[in-house]
Amino acid sequence: MTEITLTILVSAFPLGLRRPKPLPGENMMQLVIRNHPRQWNNCLERLQKEIHLSPELAARLRSGQSIPGLDPMLLREIERFMNRHLPSHGRTLMELAEMRDQWRGEDPLAKIWNLRIVQILWPRQKDPSGNDQAEKFAESLGVTIPMLNDNNNEPGPMDMNALLKHVQGDYLWIIPGGTRLASAFATMSLVRVLRSFEEKPKLGSYSDQCYCLIYRTAALRTLIASGRTLSSESRENGRMLHDAGFEFAADNDLNLALAILEPFYGGKQMTQSLQ
Repeated sequence: MTEITLTILVSAFPLGLRRPKPLPGENMMQLVIRNHPRQWNNCLERLQKEIHLSPELAARLRSGQSIPGLDPMLLREIERFMNRHLPSHGRTLMELAEMRDQWRGEDPLAKIWNLRIVQILWPRQKDPSGNDQAEKFAESLGVTIPMLNDNNNEPGPMDMNALLKHVQGDYLWIIPGGTRLASAFATMSLVRVLRSFEEKPKLGSYSDQCYCLIYRTAALRTLIASGRTLSSESRENGRMLHDAGFEFAADNDLNLALAILEPFYGGKQMTQSLQ
């Protein structure tokens, strides 16, 4: 079976994202615990088994108290949990990097369908202050960072023509930063969509009608070869693809979304639970 390759492009925050704002007297850790109490209890139960937390320390952590001098391993686990549950680009990149590594390893569906994530792209503009910590973190995950608009420090619409030059995969998945994979079965959802592309050569784009878009890379290159300029607006690209003879597919069930954003951060309400 021919290998199916995927490039993932992590874009800007989705419209409507609400930045976390702690209540009066509340720290950021307590905000996360308030929004994710079940997941935090599960995390503490695991840590109690792995690191043998005392009941007293576990009780203080359960309430989100600031505790100086924590064991570095415990501190890393806490920071990891907090980062997973805050709407940042970092959590999106971490989850995608884990999916990429799972596909390289023992993910049965990826092996059956011969899927490979060849790139995770995170286009960035240079920080005027020179701070590059975000870039270093992304690079530590194996993320490629195209630096765009070097002469313009103001954020602007995504230059799809410039970005397409970096794309190596057969398909391009665009996912907004701050979101997270919809469930542990994200590979199954992707397989279903990519199979549709493979079975329908004229299918040029797909939307989960929530946050994500997937394009057939060759279809986008066809538009450029015909003299068209790709748009940062998916609707305009869809119109051009339609005019060029390509089809569009979409899902209307939010529970089939590839990525989600929690309702308390401005995301859409779904019936499935977050892990």
